[in-house]
Amino acid sequence: MSAIVDVKALSEKLGYPVEIVSEGSVEIVVPSMEKYKRRDGVYEPAWAPVFYNPRMALNRDISVLFLLVYSELRGLNELVVFEPLTGSGVRAVRYAAETGAYVYAADISPAAARLAALNARINRVEERVRVEIADANEAMHRLIRRGIRPTLIDIDPFGSPLPFLDSAIESLGVGGVLAITATDTAPLSGTHPRALRRKYDVVPGRTAWEKEQAVRILAGYIIRRAAAHEYGARILLAYYSDYYVRVYAELRRGARRADEALEQLSYGIYCPICNFTGYINYPGPRCPHCGARPIIVGPLYRGKLCDEELVEAMAERIDRMKLAESKRARKLLNQLRSECSIEKPYYRLDKICSMLHLSMPRIEEVVEELNRLGYKAARTHFDPRGFRTNAPHIIAIDTVYQLALRRIIATRS
Repeated sequence: MSAIVDVKALSEKLGYPVEIVSEGSVEIVVPSMEKYKRRDGVYEPAWAPVFYNPRMALNRDISVLFLLVYSELRGLNELVVFEPLTGSGVRAVRYAAETGAYVYAADISPAAARLAALNARINRVEERVRVEIADANEAMHRLIRRGIRPTLIDIDPFGSPLPFLDSAIESLGVGGVLAITATDTAPLSGTHPRALRRKYDVVPGRTAWEKEQAVRILAGYIIRRAAAHEYGARILLAYYSDYYVRVYAELRRGARRADEALEQLSYGIYCPICNFTGYINYPGPRCPHCGARPIIVGPLYRGKLCDEELVEAMAERIDRMKLAESKRARKLLNQLRSECSIEKPYYRLDKICSMLHLSMPRIEEVVEELNRLGYKAARTHFDPRGFRTNAPHIIAIDTVYQLALRRIIATRS
């Protein structure tokens, strides 16, 4: 494609410098990243005339993999995707080119809509990508009025997805999927507690498992908003990567399903004294293990972070796909596959050892020992210092303690 496109002529036509980039199986025209760098030399997508973020390539890889595998597992023949914040159109074009979906794309920026349509034509998917200039919420309501119910609605904003969530829920087809990205991770992780309370309507706090907290708060909020519209939301995949949270939730109509989904909500608890981590149904004043005053946050989602069959199939599919970040996608999915059956939040090994005043054993040793004792245990994609287990708190702490003591004895002998 790059041989066909005259970059210089196209830059003059569009009114800003452009370049061609490859991602997955497509090549697209984007604003020249060299021209929109900060003083530190880092490309700033928000400064460009049309938004394109190369750091979200993994996010888009997982999106394409998800839709392909989800459609196969559900036996879906016709796929309809809506992306109301399309920017350069890279996500919309990849959905069309790599999954065969029919994609409705929209952006409030005329320059973005123009570039997205151009990228669809260049990649020969213009018959399956329809682009319009429209506000995201208005574009979703137009779909409702036209009787179009997408298989998947992909909300990938710059910041919080909350302004678009209700419209997406109302617009989605029965049994469809919301794919939601949030980059406002500072509030979600508890760094900005007032913003967390204000935006997500939760009791704010900052746990030692703050990245998982961010994922579970967003997932819980999706469940609550879906229930308000009498939909039950089932979390199929939820993870944290780079600087964003990503949640895929399948919606099913019915008050009973909504009530069942709400039963997956609890409050997260973390004790900074004894490192107790888990869930409680109602905020309590004391840690159930040591009696200290704990950190409470929620309500949040307490269930599995992925559907094992889905993630297994996604991981197996990678070798048959041309992805932008194949190695990272494989690593993420393999890690999720090993940890998502354990619902309890992860422990931070460094914090446990700081409490014990002992040097850290290898985290692999902790996982292996807990498995040997008959419990589920795995490392977590959230934090290289983290491990998760379904073992009782006292067993988890004692396992770390015994391994740390063995290390001390071994070094002295």
